[in-house]
Order: sequence, then structure tokens, then C-alpha cells
Amino acid sequence: MVDDEPVTRLMVKRSLENLGCAPVLDASDGLAAQKVLLEHPEIALVLTDIMMPRMDGLELLRWGRQAVPDVMWIVLSGLETFDSAVTAIRLGAFDFLPKSPHLEEMGVAVRNALERRQLLAERERLHQELQRKVRQLEETSEVLRRDLERAEVIQRALLPRSPPPMEGYCIQAVYRPGQHVGGDLYDVVRLGERHLAFYLADATGHGVTSAMLSVLFKQRLVLVDRATGLALPPAEVLAAVNRSICEAHAAPGLFLTAVFGLLDSSDASLTLASAGHPPVLHARDGRETRLIRRTGPALGLAPDAQFQQERLQLLAGDRILLYTDGLLPSGSERELDLLQQVLAKPLASAQEMMAHLHREAPAVADRDDVTILLIDAHAGASWFDNGAEVPAANAHGALQPEDDVVFHGEADGAAYLALRGRASWMQCDAFHEAALNVLDAARPLVLDLSGCEYMDSTCLGTVHELVARGGVSLTGVGPAVRALFEELSMQQVLAAMRDDLPDAPELHPLGTGGDEATMQRRILRAHEALSALSERNREEFKEVVESLRDEQDGPR
Repeated sequence: MVDDEPVTRLMVKRSLENLGCAPVLDASDGLAAQKVLLEHPEIALVLTDIMMPRMDGLELLRWGRQAVPDVMWIVLSGLETFDSAVTAIRLGAFDFLPKSPHLEEMGVAVRNALERRQLLAERERLHQELQRKVRQLEETSEVLRRDLERAEVIQRALLPRSPPPMEGYCIQAVYRPGQHVGGDLYDVVRLGERHLAFYLADATGHGVTSAMLSVLFKQRLVLVDRATGLALPPAEVLAAVNRSICEAHAAPGLFLTAVFGLLDSSDASLTLASAGHPPVLHARDGRETRLIRRTGPALGLAPDAQFQQERLQLLAGDRILLYTDGLLPSGSERELDLLQQVLAKPLASAQEMMAHLHREAPAVADRDDVTILLIDAHAGASWFDNGAEVPAANAHGALQPEDDVVFHGEADGAAYLALRGRASWMQCDAFHEAALNVLDAARPLVLDLSGCEYMDSTCLGTVHELVARGGVSLTGVGPAVRALFEELSMQQVLAAMRDDLPDAPELHPLGTGGDEATMQRRILRAHEALSALSERNREEFKEVVESLRDEQDGPR
């Protein structure tokens, strides 16, 4: 208590003690109060008069806000100093009371000031604790980053360094992990004088989990009969490794797709078996490219799964292409047609094929792994490119994840959502949720696609769902996106396109975070919506929908 009048100091001091405040110290002016405050840093609250000799209350307050910042201040003011009391509040005083305050009034002000101080102290404690945890997380993140980089080096050691020699054949491979570690794995192995065995596998998901699953696949793979030493047929190889993987783990949602081939150089025959993998392409000059689709389900779903195999005859100049689904991000027939066109160029290397595909249909922002294995039935240099120097954050032309794709804005008559650039499944969940919030409020929604260059199948299915719900219009649809709508028979979406809508208002980026399980459900629903539009769609997305359902349901 600071006041130059002894009677006032005594009255206020006793009042504070009656309120339970103890001990209560006092000072006769600002200079005396400075000394007390410096000697007692534990002081929580100062009540001070304004008009005092040597140093008044305002000067004391200015000094105190710098010297003892944790102290709360209440100013005692008479009518003649009311304006000064207002100034004190602006300087940081918590409250002001009239001189000779009533006990009840003082009790409320003091209790509020002390509670405020306690809240500020707790906030500061929580802030310090948060900073400590952030530092711990940053340190942990750095350790994990280094571990992932080391794991990526180890994983690359599982990949073959150079192709085995096989007279009359040229073998090329390109491998690009989407993250530090990935789920793609391939190998080419010479078995005796006649046979060349090769495989390409793709574990579900991304990162360490998929990498470990691909390691398990490699560990359990048996290529030759232990009794006879002869090469095993591809169907038997896949059936055996499938049983082994199913016995090794029972975690739902973990599976691999794989294709296994056995080349017999004695008669130029190739036997293939595919476990839920994207089609193998067999190109022959002057003939339509043949697609060898899956001959059994993905690995790790059912221990008693059956696998078939197909036998091909290779002629001079034939080309066999295996790839993982990261190469064709949407899995559409249009992208598959483009891949066939590139494969038809007989001198195109695996690297040139990948570069050409990314120019024509750049990968979306999912940063999935990409692997190509190309076998040419002609003499030539063989090589493997495992991309050791390719930056993981942009390994194969993917958009950086921080690029903004979804935007929102408000106009007088409607809400606007806009897609910019190349929209993928990573943005769909936030995009869908924002759209539902508008539609649930019975407000018109305009989807502005004037800046959208491409949508993957998940985005297309999400747009169809929203339009089918009603209350949605599309504007600014460019030729490329319109072609996607037409290709997938999205008649309702085409009918919802408008040319007479006003320009979009000011738009702001919309965050696109979301948990993995929610994203997977959104991807499945979007593909189910597209599959229901036509028989062609049903056939095109059949494998995708089945795989997504299996991934969510786990082994049956």
C-alpha cells in the first residue's frame, strides 16, 4: 500500500488484512515503494495513490511496469485525479478505486487482480511448457529425419545395382521413392543358363510401414525349388509368398501388389503372374499393345488365394513394361493410353518414358513411389537407375505439399470454393467438408474451376457427390477438366456448368490437413461414386475400389 497519508495507509492495510491478504507492506511515496518492491520480489499487488511527494503514482507505475512486470496495480483516485487514474489504466494498471474505498468494493478489485495475475502466470507457465515440448518435438523430428535418411540408404541396398547379362535382351529400371523410404521394390535375377526371373512389388501406403512390408516380401520370396534347383513357375512363387506374408502378420490394411515374370531364353517365352498389380504392357511393332491384367488378388489378404499365370511369346523388338501405380496417379484409361503411346516408341528408354509421362500428365501431390522396369527383346546396354541423388521432396515432379490448391470466399448470393492447379486426393477431404458446411446451411455453392488444370479420380468423384446433392454450380471449367467429366459420363456435373455467374470474390487458401483414415474413406467413396455412373467406369475402377475396400476392411 503506497500513500503519503498515514491514516489512509493504515485503513487500507487493515482492510486488505481482513480480506486475507498477508503480509501487507506499505510505503509513504514512490521512491520508498521502489525500495520495498526491489527488496520483496514476491509482492503480487500494489495499491497506490496518485498525488504523492518525491515520486507520484504514475511515475511509480511507469517504473514498475518495467522493473517488476509480474506485479498487478490498482490506483486509488480522488475526484481531482480521475483523469490521471484513466491514464494509469492506459499505462497498465488493472483497476482504479476511489480514495477510502468500501471493503466490499476493494475485495472485488483485489480478488480480480490476483486472479488475473494467477491466470497470466499460468499462461506463461503453459507457454514455457509448450516451448519446451516444441523443442523436444523438433529434436525428435530431427532424429527421425536422420533415421529415415539412414533407412532410405539401407532400403536402396535391397535394390539390384546392375542387371544380370542376358544375351539378346536389354533390361532397364528407374526407381524414385516418394519419401525417404517407400514401398516399391524390384529385382532381376539370373537363374541358371536359361531363365531370368524378375519382379516388381508395391506395398500399400507410404513411408516406413510400406518399406518394411516390401522387405518382408523380399525376405519370404522363393524363386527356385530347393529339391531340384529349378526355377519355380510365377503363379507358385506368388502363392507361396502370399501364404508366408499372411502367416507373418495379421494387421488389417497391409498388403502388396506384385507382378512376377520368368523369361526362358531357350524359346523366348515369358510367363507372368500378377497379384492385383497394374497391367503389364506387351508392345509389338505393328500390333496393338497387349495388357496383361492381374491373375490373382493382392498379397497378404487371404492365405488361400489362388493365382493364375499367362505365357507370352517374345519376338525380336518386343517390349515388356512393368510399373507401379505412382506412375499413373489417377489410373485412368486416358493415362494408360498415353503410356502405351510412349512405349510404342522403340528407342525410348525407361528414363525418357518417365520424363515424357510427367510432362504430359505430371504426378499429383501425393508423392507416391514410382518404379519402371522395361525389358526389350533386342541387344543393347542394360542399366538400373535407383535415383540416389534425386531429392526426396520432389523425386518425380510432384507438387510441393505446401502449394495451395483449395480456396474459399463469400459473395452476396453464394459461397465459393475454388480448385487451382492440379487437385488430388490430398485436398479432397477438406474440400468436401467445406462444401458440406455450405450446403448444410442451405446456401448456394459455386465451384470455381477457372484455375484448375487437372483432377485425379478422387477429386472427380467428390465433385460428382456434391453436385448430386443439389445446390451446386460450376463455373470456369476449362477444356481439359471438361474432357475428364465427359470421359467419365458425369452428366449431372456437365449440366451444372454455368457461364453466366459473376466473377469469384476474393478467395483465401483453405487448409487441407486430415487424418489418414478419413482420407482413405473419402478416396473410396469418390471412386464408388464414379463407378456407379456407367458400366465403363465400373470396369475401369473395379480394381481400385476393390483394393481400397480390402485396405480398409483388412484380411477376411
